[in-house]
Amino acid sequence: MKSITFFMHNVYAIGGTVKAISQLANTLAEKGHHVEIISVFKAQSSPYFELHPSIIVKPLIDYRPHPKNLISIFFNRIRRYTSMNQPKKISQFEPGINQFSRYVERKMIKALNNISTDVIVGTRASFNILIGNHVASHIEKIGMEHMNFSAHPKSYQHEIIQAYERLDKITTLTSIDRRVYQRHLSRPVYVIPNILSEPRLSLSKSKLITAAGRLEYEKGFDLLIQSLIPIKQHLNQFNYIVEIFGEGQEKDKLQRLIDENGLQEIVRLKGQTQQLNEQLAKSEITVIPSRNEGFGMVILEAMNQGSIIVSFDGNVGPDSIIENNINGYLIGHGDIKALSRLLLRLINQELKEHVLIENGYKTVEQYSPDKVYESFISMLNS
Repeated sequence: MKSITFFMHNVYAIGGTVKAISQLANTLAEKGHHVEIISVFKAQSSPYFELHPSIIVKPLIDYRPHPKNLISIFFNRIRRYTSMNQPKKISQFEPGINQFSRYVERKMIKALNNISTDVIVGTRASFNILIGNHVASHIEKIGMEHMNFSAHPKSYQHEIIQAYERLDKITTLTSIDRRVYQRHLSRPVYVIPNILSEPRLSLSKSKLITAAGRLEYEKGFDLLIQSLIPIKQHLNQFNYIVEIFGEGQEKDKLQRLIDENGLQEIVRLKGQTQQLNEQLAKSEITVIPSRNEGFGMVILEAMNQGSIIVSFDGNVGPDSIIENNINGYLIGHGDIKALSRLLLRLINQELKEHVLIENGYKTVEQYSPDKVYESFISMLNS
């Protein structure tokens, strides 16, 4: 059985990629594989999502307030004041480049030089590039993509294409993105979707519309809020509440949009939650209003809880999972008016929702731990 190391940004923080890798690592460990996780950063005592007890976690930079961590904190903070401490090997197109310093970078490369497992799996583009450059040739190098290719800036795409040729294999979350990467690369590209392992809850539905994710521009929560303005009287009439779960840079902007349009009684920003499955189980409707969505784990989680899915087309994730009028609804990309009209029809109960819910249950079966494990092992052994 092959041993596997996952190279991650921060297994101690909340995030879709963190959840996906944690679930995959757990499944591999349960099947008997030796699994290790290198987490570049650590800021709390335990990983955010529970891990199998056999999994070995190796943090590189510990930011918890403790005297032994002062050196790590000091060297990473001074990057702000001197160009000499800026990273040199990490891609300059890495979206979170400001979180890294030359000190952190050296720690990362040292860890990659000392991989002892059969396989190393990167979990973001800049990490995949480092793996291709700094991991020994006898170790199988896999670049796992959690963003669709088109979401990367053009210059980053060019760097990715060149660097991924130094990997052994690449995985994407969807067949649509696999075809895109394979057009550019001679290396084999495989589809390894995220695992859905949430239990299905039996809770009574409430008049709730739910959305969840990072409060960032690409997630499009402003589009959802704007779509509610023309139908706010109908939402009030039928006693519907819209709850948005998540944190991010757009939070204050979204709250102003809510306040300026008199939606305070209808729309609530709820912050992060570890009980999203309970919220989705109570919600009649879940909206994924993303401008760009690479996979959309919330789509599967909502389908699993019997919530009607509404999303924009033109995104790799929703286009890969949602069949319009079969297991959910897809409307024109960024079409706020169409979103308003569809939500109005749904709250008026003009559509046959039970058929979509049953088809949604069938869809999520494809993302069970056993199904994804089979795909992952098939990729390893091919």
